[in-house]
Amino acid sequence: MFKCQEDTLAILGVGVEQPYVFGRSEGLIFNQVNTGRRATAMLRLMNFDLMLVGPNLRDGSVWEFLRGVKVSQPWQKWALVGEGITDQIEMTARMFGCIKIYDSVPSTDELFELTSRLRQQAARALVNGTVGRTHRTSSMMSSVAM
Repeated sequence: MFKCQEDTLAILGVGVEQPYVFGRSEGLIFNQVNTGRRATAMLRLMNFDLMLVGPNLRDGSVWEFLRGVKVSQPWQKWALVGEGITDQIEMTARMFGCIKIYDSVPSTDELFELTSRLRQQAARALVNGTVGRTHRTSSMMSSVAM
């Protein structure tokens, strides 16, 4: 699930501003893009622990972008960031696997805390034998569904 070392955190910001520095920031790798097309290209080149996604992208629907991410990289964790998120937007985001919703860009400390909890959950799932499908199985299932 997590591609980076324990002491680093790789985040892709899609249509959001850079997180403000508060508390821990050493080891944070933040890549910022404004379009879904550019984000898709970045996801092909690099592995990210987390994506921060804004509700409005310059080149199209955030839901179309996330649909593509879920098909090509179903393991990718992401959080929605934006002001005035309605109940309908929240429900749609949860349907696409959103793990957290922020009203404003989170601090670096909040991001490290969130990923620390996710890493602990992943480790527990591995120890308990409740890990989801592997990448290869997920890829095969995605290609069958198309």
